[in-house]
Amino acid sequence: MEPSDHQFHHPYVPYTIQLEFMQKLYQCIEEGNVGIFESPTGTGKSLSLICAALTWLRDDEKRSLFGDADGGVVLDWLEQAERKAQRRQLLDIRKETEDKLKTIRDRNVKKQELQYPAKKAKLDDQIREQDLVLDDYDSDQERNSSASGDASLSSSTLALLERLQPAKSTNGKDPGESRTRIIFCSRTHSQLSQFVNELKRISLPSAASDTGDEETIKHIPLGSRRNLCINPKVARLSSTTAINERCLDLQKPGVSQDHKCEFLPSKVSSGDTERVDAFGDNAIAQIQDIEDIAALGKRMKLCPYYASRSAIPSTEVLTLPYPLLLQRSAREALGVEVKDTVIIIDEAHNLVSAIADTLSVSMPLSHFELALKQLLGYCHKFKNKLKGKNRVYIAQIIKMLRSCISRLQQAQTDKLVETSLLANELIAGPGIDQIQPHKLVNYIQESKLIYKVEAYGDLLDQQAQSQLPAITKGTSKEMQPKGVLAEFQSMLLALMNPASEGRFFINRNDREVVLKYTLLDPQAHFEHIVREARAVILAGGTMSPMSDWSEQLFTYLEAERLKTYSFGHIIDRGNVLVQPLSRGPSGVGFDFIYSKRKSEKMIFELGDVVEKLSCTVPDGMIVFFPSYDYLALVTSLWNVQTGKESCFTRISALKQVFQESKEVNVDDLLRGYSNAIGSGKGALMLAVVGGKLSEGINFSDKLGRAILCVGLPYPNIQSAEWKAKVEYIKRIRYEKSKQGGLSENECKSSAETAGREYADNITMRAVNQSIGRAIRHKQDYAAIYLVDRRYDTARIQAKLPAWLRESVRPGPAPWDAVKEDCAQFFRGKRM
Repeated sequence: MEPSDHQFHHPYVPYTIQLEFMQKLYQCIEEGNVGIFESPTGTGKSLSLICAALTWLRDDEKRSLFGDADGGVVLDWLEQAERKAQRRQLLDIRKETEDKLKTIRDRNVKKQELQYPAKKAKLDDQIREQDLVLDDYDSDQERNSSASGDASLSSSTLALLERLQPAKSTNGKDPGESRTRIIFCSRTHSQLSQFVNELKRISLPSAASDTGDEETIKHIPLGSRRNLCINPKVARLSSTTAINERCLDLQKPGVSQDHKCEFLPSKVSSGDTERVDAFGDNAIAQIQDIEDIAALGKRMKLCPYYASRSAIPSTEVLTLPYPLLLQRSAREALGVEVKDTVIIIDEAHNLVSAIADTLSVSMPLSHFELALKQLLGYCHKFKNKLKGKNRVYIAQIIKMLRSCISRLQQAQTDKLVETSLLANELIAGPGIDQIQPHKLVNYIQESKLIYKVEAYGDLLDQQAQSQLPAITKGTSKEMQPKGVLAEFQSMLLALMNPASEGRFFINRNDREVVLKYTLLDPQAHFEHIVREARAVILAGGTMSPMSDWSEQLFTYLEAERLKTYSFGHIIDRGNVLVQPLSRGPSGVGFDFIYSKRKSEKMIFELGDVVEKLSCTVPDGMIVFFPSYDYLALVTSLWNVQTGKESCFTRISALKQVFQESKEVNVDDLLRGYSNAIGSGKGALMLAVVGGKLSEGINFSDKLGRAILCVGLPYPNIQSAEWKAKVEYIKRIRYEKSKQGGLSENECKSSAETAGREYADNITMRAVNQSIGRAIRHKQDYAAIYLVDRRYDTARIQAKLPAWLRESVRPGPAPWDAVKEDCAQFFRGKRM
């Protein structure tokens, strides 16, 4: 199938590289492939993704409506007539829907409010003690559901979701069910809001019309209860798990009508059915973001978390953040099907770590101790009402908590910095081997234990506040962490994973020991999405190095189905200078490997480079360091007076200096930096690769005329966690090589190479993210200095994005040449 519009309905005249991007993406979707798309920030990547994907979607729908849907098979006249009648009926339904949505848009333009009577509020503001008692729990039967919050839905919830589905058409098939959909994901709701703003720019002809009439793009943003709950008495709860469980608790059979959530529609009310249908229509009548959907729910006094599902069958585009796609339980709770969809993941350079983060969990010793304290307090209060299985399972949870606490206390006494351990080393003691973690997880989920224990703690806080003298009420006390039992539930889930997929670690933070489960195999949790979807697109500004994707996420894919593309920048090559720096002005070499980076001579030489470049580089300059600790070491030495004045004083005389730290407020820091540049003096920002300023921050134009990247930010290769990850990577490569018929020595050599490649790729992806902060649009320009001898090697330069590799100056370059190139680059480039 060829695109119906050679410019893919782009709202502007697209650049050549944008056209190439859209052509390749359209082809990738049509062929049902997995595509890795690298396109630098500032090249209109989001619009290109939207235009190509939606053009394909409408073309595919037109093909299914009017094309050769029968594959060339000649049908008899009766079957042909039936097919035409069905198509006509479907087109009539689509037109009726479009007319209805246009009426809603016209009403919204006139600012007319929806006229639906509000329900009378029912839920008491106070927590009631009798609501906190656990129901009898007598079932040991396994359930075909996950136990992570939304996965196990009550029968009343399932009935509600069934009722919220839109009415079927006369032929028994929902008119939207035949539609292929696009699921668009990014890391955060704020990034998705930017996508929604771009989506509003697009106009597309209707697939159901030959006249070129436009048809609105039908889009719905989806979120969790945390994002969409409009019941203030539920939304204010301390943790996501507590919100989920309280919501489900209010829907249970037997809960009196006076204590059900006022925003959930009644199953028997025709008026509520009308409101649900109206909500779905209003949700897709215009392109809206998650805040708009929540506001619509508030205006209609209707739960947007559940009611938004009524719009899904009619939508073309769903937007949701990473975790809601990556967790099967979350998708099922939202009613999202990935089968035969087109999945687009933006900012996908984070995908592997996002999968690992979503399914990894850490919990400090103090949280284990607090969870035990909360559970014991609850048991003491309700001990006479805990019977049967409740008593048995709570006793098992207490036993497992105590086992974890004992192991962590031992590590704290032994002053262990870091160690890895197996699950059976963590959970040990009399009777522990008889505990079945999957049954405990099901019990915690089904009994709503977390909500009831946390709510009992909130009740105690309310009572304590009510007894305080009026003058002290509302005064703050030290806040205890919330959601500790939910953390423990996640740890129990990790215990159920195969040992080959992840590993437990005990390490120490600034104050105490922490138990952490780290997922090592992200592929196992993404493969089912790839296999079910029609096509999967991973897009980002810095997807290089590309080799990681086939090694870590797609080893099972046929080579011809995995496509990788790296597109150039829209800027002229003359607008970017990339200079590796192996030596400084005095000839001191730059070798920032861990064992040498504390060299005072090298650090002062670095200061000399920054000072001399500050004389030539106009406006803003950013220096990225490999870690916060190293940045602190460098600045402490620069502040040492070595002559008439310190290095830091000399630099500050040229540019006002700002420094990133873990504690600093980013908005305040950037505001001061921007104001200093605006004043005409210029500014220098000292930042950290992988820190707050290295990703998602725009240093365009005067904010980033030069970027220096000091050293290579390799992870701590001595940490137990890093060693486990590298060993996993090496094992995967070894097994693949073995299957390929290589000898034992060749397999081992290939595995070692894979370990080194992985370390290089992780490091350079972080570097690429940092140095990509400066070039943000076609007219932008910046100089990039890579300060370390290793940047002069072909191995490292090969891992730069293609558009930057083209501009790398040959090295090693003498300082006089570096200085002259810098002056020449900025000469005449004032904006």
